[in-house]
Amino acid sequence: MNQQLRASIALTVLAAAWQQATAQEIPPPLSDPDNNAGWVINPSVSDEFNGSSFDRDVWFNQGENGQWNGQWRGRAPSEYDPDNVRVENGYLYMTSRWDPAHNFSDGNGGGNSQGNWQYGDVPITTAALLGKNTFLYGYMEMRSKAAPGPISSSYWTTGVGGETDAFESFGWNPNNPWSGKRFHTSFHDWRNGSSTYGKRIWENDHIFDFGVANDFHVYGFEWDPNYVAIYIDGALVNCVTREEMGNAWVATNPQRPWIDMETFDWEISAWDLRPEHFNDAEGIDFVVDYSRVYQRTNGQSGGVCPNRENLLTNPSFENDMQGWSGPATITTGETSDGNKAASLTSGGTIEQTVAVKPNTSYIVSAWANSADTNQADQWFNAYLGVRDHGNATSNVRYFFNRWHEKSLQFTTGPNTTEATIFFTNQPQGGLVYVDEVSLHEIKTIEH
Repeated sequence: MNQQLRASIALTVLAAAWQQATAQEIPPPLSDPDNNAGWVINPSVSDEFNGSSFDRDVWFNQGENGQWNGQWRGRAPSEYDPDNVRVENGYLYMTSRWDPAHNFSDGNGGGNSQGNWQYGDVPITTAALLGKNTFLYGYMEMRSKAAPGPISSSYWTTGVGGETDAFESFGWNPNNPWSGKRFHTSFHDWRNGSSTYGKRIWENDHIFDFGVANDFHVYGFEWDPNYVAIYIDGALVNCVTREEMGNAWVATNPQRPWIDMETFDWEISAWDLRPEHFNDAEGIDFVVDYSRVYQRTNGQSGGVCPNRENLLTNPSFENDMQGWSGPATITTGETSDGNKAASLTSGGTIEQTVAVKPNTSYIVSAWANSADTNQADQWFNAYLGVRDHGNATSNVRYFFNRWHEKSLQFTTGPNTTEATIFFTNQPQGGLVYVDEVSLHEIKTIEH
């Protein structure tokens, strides 16, 4: 049987599954409520968590009955404990707790166990469900609320050669005010022989105007043959094409979904974790309403990324400082895209005031390069932000000495008709370049 015929049969099965799901009142993706794209649910990698347990045809509970599929037991110093998974009242609860009574693995367990290996007495248990089945391309959607503590709450996939992270949410970090509002999406390279093996080689960093542990939200991640699109509560956050990613496009093989919790030492050192951060043995919960994977009935690509209107004047500085005010220098030697970019040396700020609508949500994004940072003992911060929009000034921080994009979400006040977008390297100074600044109204995209 050739691959095309197999794909056709699979899609016929999916279409039948969609009819069954519709009878169970499972709607299409929140980002496409009229189902113009012809989405069908893939039940082999989806779960509504409406029974007394997770769907055992869909998931492995890591560590249950001594089974560790893929041998991944959690990120040190934490370790997955199958007892930390439960389903109640239509929700999946994953718990992370301070648990000195847990029998942690010996040795490093492939970077997994706590024991006496690296961190000493930091006895944190977490939880993970790993998909038993795979899918190739589709739309991942989850309604969830992150755990309110220094632990990740994540929805991701693994497959031959690559890993996709639909989101990695970190509920709370006392040292970083952005952590609890971050929507982080990425690709990891697991291609044998690759010069970037094991590294995160593409990422999208977005800062919400709400905390991920404060309430439920719907997170969407479309993995298309030609692009990746990221959604929050049905609205498009960003879309990046396969061509734009180039060699970073590693997700070309079938993937297994994961739902899990992990300690992230790049967010907060394990040495700084305390029992009270986890309510001691009671624990803190990552709560999931549902996790769904949809696929297109025609088995084809959604086409291209949608066009979105940029509300800023001269966003890439191709017309020098037209539309902007502030002490920037225009450069042609260091750009993210196009022929020109703006640079700041000693502490300064550039800004642009733009017309906006009241009670409306927007996303501002930019590419920047903090060139004087050496990523060892010299770090120079720069900030993209918004002020005078009817709510408190907010920003997002840049600190890498390479071009990287970040975005910030904000909502205007009830009487707001203007907002000021700014980019600054104050108070530290240090050479920084900025390019491709964008301001978009958050909308649901028509498919």
